[in-house]
Amino acid sequence: MRKLVLTSLTAVALAGSAFAYNAFAAPGDAPDTPRMHEMADRGFMLDAKLAGMKAALKLTPDQEKLWSPFEAAVRDAAKARREAMRERVDGDERPSPIERLNQMSDHLAKASSQLKLVADAAKPLYDGLDETQKRHFGPLLMTLRPQHSQHREGGDER
Repeated sequence: MRKLVLTSLTAVALAGSAFAYNAFAAPGDAPDTPRMHEMADRGFMLDAKLAGMKAALKLTPDQEKLWSPFEAAVRDAAKARREAMRERVDGDERPSPIERLNQMSDHLAKASSQLKLVADAAKPLYDGLDETQKRHFGPLLMTLRPQHSQHREGGDER
């Protein structure tokens, strides 16, 4: 049953993303670069994944109260990741190897900080789950990880 729910939510999310974008976006509303479209789609997919995770866990009313801080932390981390990606995309020049190392170091430090905030927010929720929900939480949490594209523009390995 859980697989059916998750599969259905994924199918609806994938099918709806193209239609929703075309239905609501006026020409010139969204950035024209493929990477910017990809980032917008990631936000849409995060919504679907969070909704699917919440539905699959079948939270009790007491557990529902613990969901909001977890969801907010996940959304904040995703927003910070999108902003960092936008900053990298907006750069006109290719950075030197040393600048690139510094950028990578800064990115990893920020990512570590955001991941810690998500873990801190997830702990009370996880502690309040029953054993079956705990068993499902890990695999469901892994679906929230950002999926990095294998094919980058111009072969750039950012």
